[in-house]
Amino acid sequence: MPGPKLTLNLPWIAGEPEEIGDLVVHRGRENLLSYDDGITLDVRIVDPVRSSTVESLLDEIARQQGAGRVVLVAGAVPVEWRGRLRDGAASFIDASGVAEIEWPRLRVRARRFGTTTQRRTTAVPLQKSHALVAQELLIVASGGVQLTIGGIAEGAGVSLSSASRTVSQLAGHGLVTRHRHGREVLVSVVDPVQLAEHLAQRTPWGRREVVWGYLWGRNHLDVAARLSARADAAEFEVAITGRTGATFLGVLGTASPSAVRCWVNARPSLSALQIADALDLDEVPKADANVGVAVDAWRVGVHRAELATLDEWSAKVAHPVRVWCDLHTEQRGSEFAAQVWGAISHAW
Repeated sequence: MPGPKLTLNLPWIAGEPEEIGDLVVHRGRENLLSYDDGITLDVRIVDPVRSSTVESLLDEIARQQGAGRVVLVAGAVPVEWRGRLRDGAASFIDASGVAEIEWPRLRVRARRFGTTTQRRTTAVPLQKSHALVAQELLIVASGGVQLTIGGIAEGAGVSLSSASRTVSQLAGHGLVTRHRHGREVLVSVVDPVQLAEHLAQRTPWGRREVVWGYLWGRNHLDVAARLSARADAAEFEVAITGRTGATFLGVLGTASPSAVRCWVNARPSLSALQIADALDLDEVPKADANVGVAVDAWRVGVHRAELATLDEWSAKVAHPVRVWCDLHTEQRGSEFAAQVWGAISHAW
């Protein structure tokens, strides 16, 4: 007999069904638990990133409890909190693959859930201005702002026709919807998880021209600050991304990343090596490098980058949507990405 089914609208849950014991889990547009006898419960997602202590997380779980629903802690669940969650019979799924669920008529556990499935998604070409438009759609939607074709074109810095073509393409894949309101065409992002995943797959950091080098600094934050200052002096657009970018956004790890990753948009005639030379990076083998510079020909990396400060260091940091996209190719990147996602998805 088929077991209960759990549908979750989370970017790190595989689109193809997976099993945790008797429970079948897959990604969808709603958070629902469906039993084989037809009973369906609403699943309230609680993001651990928004709780400063395990006590406040447990309080939030209690507030979300109610008739006709169950509560699930989902995201980057600190290891030291998990014992308290077990003691409180709180269910959780961690982005690393650890899952412990205890709900009515259901008790399952897994240690490597969702870590081996290869995601299969319908191809959505996102080249040049199309990628910028898709990223702008996610950025504006995450802020809870009404989307219009004209506003998206202006925000992305592309022509109205380019924005319109991209939105039409995304609408054809069911990722956005359009409707006319007076003289404006309003756009709604139907599936931000799927759109974000496509953007991450099509425009990852390091997919195109990258150069590695060495820049002395006391730590990765100091390196990022020095790199950002040198780019400004060279009149290059720069955006620190990946794990270092996540650190500036408040997502901290127990160890520093091996290299500071950044996007640089410079004069079109300059190669990656010329950009590295202008930034005065020492030429070293990749294994010895502490800086990776990706040439940002499409401006997806530097788009809406802002100055961020942490302790004594300041650097130009990529937008959180872009940092989330770029984290997936780094070691333990999915865990950091889950925390960044919690910070950008509140309006969805």
